[in-house]
Amino acid sequence: MLCTEDIVVKKGSTRQPSPIATVERTVQDVDTHLPGPFMQEEDPIGKKGFSDAVWRKFSLDGVPPQGTVLIRWVRTDRVELIREDELEILHRQLYVGDVVMRGPGSTESGVVINVNSRCSLLPMGTATVKSNGKSLLSLSTFDDSTDSVRLSKQPPHLLDVPVSELQYEESPAEDDMIVYKGWLGKVLSMSCHLSLRLTDNSVVEVDEEVVELLSQAPELPRIGDVVKTKKANLRTGVWKFGRYNANVPPIGTVVSSRPVSIEVGWVSERLVGSIEHHEPPNVLERDEFESEHFRVYDRSRKPAASMDLPMVSNSEVEITMGLRVRFRDLAGAAVKYDGAGTFGKIERIPRQDTLGYDMNVFEVSSVSATVTVQWQDLSITTEPSTALIPDTAIDDEHAAWPGEAAHTLAASKIDGLSRPHQVGIIQSVKAAERMARIRWCPEASVAYTQPDKITEEGDVAEMVEAVVAIATGDTAEVSLYDLDAAAELNVRRGDVVLLDSGNVYRDLSRGAGDVCWLGEVVDTQLDGLLLIRLGLSDEVRDVALKREDVRVVIRSDGTDVLDDGGEDDTDEEDSAWDMDTDSEGDDADEVTDEEEAVYQDENGDPMDIDEAENEDWESDEGGVDVDTDIPEGDLPPAVSINSIAHGLDLSAGIHSISAHHSQATEPTTLSGPLPYLILSTAIPPSHHFASQPSSSNPATTKRIGKEHRILSSPDALPQGVYVRSWDSRLDLFRVLFIGPLGTPYASAPFIIDFYLPTDYPHGPPQAHFHSWPGESGLGGTGGVNPNLYETGKICLSLLGTWESGAKTEGWSSSKSTLLQVIVSILGLVLVPEPYFNEAGYEPLAGQEGSKRPSALYNERTFLRANGFVIGAVAALRARNSAALLPGMHDLQEELRWLYLKHAGPRLLDVVIERVEGILERSQAGSAEVDGSAVMSKGATIPLSRIAARLRSLTEA
Repeated sequence: MLCTEDIVVKKGSTRQPSPIATVERTVQDVDTHLPGPFMQEEDPIGKKGFSDAVWRKFSLDGVPPQGTVLIRWVRTDRVELIREDELEILHRQLYVGDVVMRGPGSTESGVVINVNSRCSLLPMGTATVKSNGKSLLSLSTFDDSTDSVRLSKQPPHLLDVPVSELQYEESPAEDDMIVYKGWLGKVLSMSCHLSLRLTDNSVVEVDEEVVELLSQAPELPRIGDVVKTKKANLRTGVWKFGRYNANVPPIGTVVSSRPVSIEVGWVSERLVGSIEHHEPPNVLERDEFESEHFRVYDRSRKPAASMDLPMVSNSEVEITMGLRVRFRDLAGAAVKYDGAGTFGKIERIPRQDTLGYDMNVFEVSSVSATVTVQWQDLSITTEPSTALIPDTAIDDEHAAWPGEAAHTLAASKIDGLSRPHQVGIIQSVKAAERMARIRWCPEASVAYTQPDKITEEGDVAEMVEAVVAIATGDTAEVSLYDLDAAAELNVRRGDVVLLDSGNVYRDLSRGAGDVCWLGEVVDTQLDGLLLIRLGLSDEVRDVALKREDVRVVIRSDGTDVLDDGGEDDTDEEDSAWDMDTDSEGDDADEVTDEEEAVYQDENGDPMDIDEAENEDWESDEGGVDVDTDIPEGDLPPAVSINSIAHGLDLSAGIHSISAHHSQATEPTTLSGPLPYLILSTAIPPSHHFASQPSSSNPATTKRIGKEHRILSSPDALPQGVYVRSWDSRLDLFRVLFIGPLGTPYASAPFIIDFYLPTDYPHGPPQAHFHSWPGESGLGGTGGVNPNLYETGKICLSLLGTWESGAKTEGWSSSKSTLLQVIVSILGLVLVPEPYFNEAGYEPLAGQEGSKRPSALYNERTFLRANGFVIGAVAALRARNSAALLPGMHDLQEELRWLYLKHAGPRLLDVVIERVEGILERSQAGSAEVDGSAVMSKGATIPLSRIAARLRSLTEA
């Protein structure tokens, strides 16, 4: 399997050297699936051997077809869609701190603790430029079709060179970390002047913007490149040797590059010692970056007495194909690479031959690497990087690795804060069983805020105290579903940290100029301490510090310091996309009712027009006239309600509706609650949109009436869906969904509030999902579905909160209806494998590498969904309106009938039977874990507690 950024060649290539390419898109890497790939390329994308249908699909969604990848040829910058089996991998770049697996579907993953890279180097060649001018040049940018340059000597490659012997061609370079006056920053870009050695052996300095490579390659010129410019630029340049001669062609070799300004993105100021509170300018001039206050952070520096300990990470120079490098010790390298062995020979270029400029620059022509990995079971192996793949599994909130800090989900509420019962350090993990060995930290203390409620603004629990200390307590085997390895507690190898303890800083400091307030994590020890390398200190040292003594400012995986849990940073209004307004024209703000109506029921079958547009319809409340002149659109073609089984036997008995709905003019006995009902009670304060204004627009009111008529049609609503509205606010709805059978949501209750806004139907309905926190210790944390956020946000194209890429799936004022939204939630969100609801993950369905992540997601979702059952039934058993969870008001009797009443389907008993069946099969250990019928050992531990809690609710 190929991965993004792999270096590849075509199998059987006869060209020497073989052209190389970089993988840019794969089916597995959803972050690369940008639609419209053609719009991002100047030249056409190569498509040899693909049908028109396959090509059209790729041109729209940007997802490579199964078994193919999109590659970019390094030399020509040409992009091509090609089959994987036509390519051979040369190199896969992995970094310290990366999480890897041995292959798709692997149960165990590990952390890269060291990378040992080796490369082949291409020295400078000798050429004749124009007539008789001699020059050195980089062979990689040499273009043999150019009559201005003729290659006269090509030295051999240097082979199997350890990257530890190399350094960058120039410093600083883009992406380097730098320190200036107590601030840490990252080099974003540089403006440079280039010194050009012309064919008459003169040297002139010009701005890099006025030259271009003779080969017309897109890269910026570097040392060793032959470039051309205009004579006017030579005339106005700064002459280092010689002077301007109009007879000398404006062609030369770059012999040096000098920065004149550096653009910096500042990350943070130092946290201890003498602090400079004023942020430096974003652009540093020469007098600033050449001062004593400016330093480049070389992360490849090691302690002087360093021993290559197996658990201590050592960063390397990040080597890529085409990178220009120098030897750290050229004299020593010349002795090692003397031609006597198979590694090649360095032919040193004396400075006196190049006017004092150091032209001993080499270009990386190939790379290979072996990586050392610590696996979850604590074993350590060393293997080629190409034998491993990055672990791209998402939303596994219960994954953990040795050395990580974790706390129990079970917590106590003390002084308004939630405090986990225990905190410890992961010692090892049995990935297949979802079990971990953890050693407790007796002196640890972690606390979270306890917000009154979770709002759309994201007012969720926030960690306000985190002291891990040292693991000196007992060791226990614990389910991963009972632990949370919170991001706020943890670091990764390769993370850059700032010292956050004045006392520790004073102990470490060896003078005013000693930069010991900045370091890199090189080991996460099993006792909880972090080994930090002070790489900018005058004397590089590795020091063991407590987690609370440092603060992470740059994560090695490129993510933010603290993730936001996966939800978009933008506001809901900003993320909403342009809806389909084909039929609205210039009068989109006007709600019209003159379009021809084509009605369909919930199965997509035609409805009788007289039934759908009966103007004499009245609500069950009596006296609420509802006009029905606006057409209902098609239901999603991918959803077949007849295929969604809920297991609700509504013929189980005749039910007498309680006095809760006694104000309504409904029959006194029904075969279960009515699927659709308008209530005469007051709007419950818990309705998320109760404070939103209602529309006075007659057309909007008429359209709202049409929605009610559609919802009230016989058999319009799928079984297991209950819609409630109020005669005082017909634009507000509360909908109860009972999770479909065959999904991890089976028989669980989910409640969503809807609001038809004042611009309806020009704008889509607004929706809010009532996410209920699970009871402590029952394994249910986090969201219940990638599209149902804990904040209440629902990602759905029909609601305008998710752009699917297909225009027809968005909201249409003339075709879409609230029924269509309800059916979409039931059939497209509450699905058998919700893992693939994650944005862009639909193409991964059916792939070998997705089976285990999907099964694990189902395990967690099943635990979480049953927490909804426990929450609802416990609230009903309390027989106290104050105990009702948000969203339950005006649906409590329906829930009581569904879960508890003997006349109803007794879903509580159904859920208990299902849970006990899963426990029995899972504990037998004879079947493969699939996350549905059979679960891991780690999942059965909280599931056993769920079973006990459910049984206790039958006796309440």
